[in-house]
Amino acid sequence: MKYLIDTHILIWLAVSPEKISRNVFEIVCNLNNEIYISTVSLWEIAIKLSIKKLNLDGLGIKDLVEICAMQNIGIVELPISAVTQYRRLPLKDNHRDPFDRALVSLCISDGYTLLSHDNKIAQYQSDGLQYIS
Repeated sequence: MKYLIDTHILIWLAVSPEKISRNVFEIVCNLNNEIYISTVSLWEIAIKLSIKKLNLDGLGIKDLVEICAMQNIGIVELPISAVTQYRRLPLKDNHRDPFDRALVSLCISDGYTLLSHDNKIAQYQSDGLQYIS
């Protein structure tokens, strides 16, 4: 199966793997699964690092990319299909995060299952999102 990990899962893999649920950790570690992150997550992290809203214990974007390579985690860019899906994705009253919505759109448009601990994202299952927490 193809899985896309949410931004916080990537961060936890790098600095706090104990925070990841057992279920998600087993999926990520299973070599039969295709695990990916999106460049959207890297942009989100870069922005939060630059405005000092995130601390990765000295790690930078380049370090995260290297960790992904060591863990066999692929990196996908946001395709036009996801941009088109983003436009069709309904706004939820309690969830307007543009980075999360971009990841949700990518998953719906390109057939990824999203791995996340953000329960607000689960509400997009009614819009076609495959989601595991």
